[in-house]
Amino acid sequence: MAMLFFQVIYFLERTSDRKRLLYLILLVSVILYNITSGLFPDQNIPIPVMLQTILAYLFAFGTSMYFVYYYYKAFNLRRLKFFVTFGSLIFLFVPFLFLFVVPYYITGDLAQSRKLGVVIPFLYGIAFIGATTRAFIYKFREREYSDRIKFQLVISAYIALLCWVALPLIVFFGDFQVLEHSVTNSGFMVMTLVYIRSSIHQARREYDLLLDRVHSLEKLIEVNCGKYNLTSRETEIARLIMKGHPYKIVASDLGISEKTVARHVSNIFSKVSATNKVELINKLEQRDVQVH
Repeated sequence: MAMLFFQVIYFLERTSDRKRLLYLILLVSVILYNITSGLFPDQNIPIPVMLQTILAYLFAFGTSMYFVYYYYKAFNLRRLKFFVTFGSLIFLFVPFLFLFVVPYYITGDLAQSRKLGVVIPFLYGIAFIGATTRAFIYKFREREYSDRIKFQLVISAYIALLCWVALPLIVFFGDFQVLEHSVTNSGFMVMTLVYIRSSIHQARREYDLLLDRVHSLEKLIEVNCGKYNLTSRETEIARLIMKGHPYKIVASDLGISEKTVARHVSNIFSKVSATNKVELINKLEQRDVQVH
């Protein structure tokens, strides 16, 4: 729950972060799966036991369906689109509805209904492994990756996938809740590590882009200062003024008096034809400055 709380806070700070939103949905679905499968069925809850059981399996199948979608997005495997859209509906939701819910409602035999309901999802999982292999081959052909990145992607992808595929098999042979939860949560933790790695990579890339922009802006300011014929001292002062430093701090940093700073600033404004700091900043950060 602590993880959910922090993920929600981070997402609210940056609602445009689609990756975090997708992971947040996965986190919520896994939490709901763990709660419902651990809580239901319970004779003390004023809900029919059959309905409790169906709800528990609904969240299990729902989590599996979303896992497929998240897996597709997390590893950017575009070749899995059919498996993610139509495949999950046909081979996960339909079996749940017609091979689990209907037989269970009619016969009340949970063990037999459970076996019927997971056969097709298991076969779908096997097919999904093959499709994933082809998708990775295509992905690596389409774009160059280092051997280390390839290894990390493939290992993490298949560990998470095998955990997911193993669930129908476990359910088929019995009601092993502890094992089911362990396998499910192991797969989730792998996907969490993939998400963390992706977030770190994205943060580093954004930081590098920010540094590039800062360096580019600094070069632009330096060029524009030259176009306005500012001296080296005036350029220094202009940079500090643009950063919002008061005259006192500028004087202290450069080892000169405030009066000297004020005189330089007056000269800067005169050369740049600026009447205030905002106008000065706009002119020195402007591209393709034409000085007449």
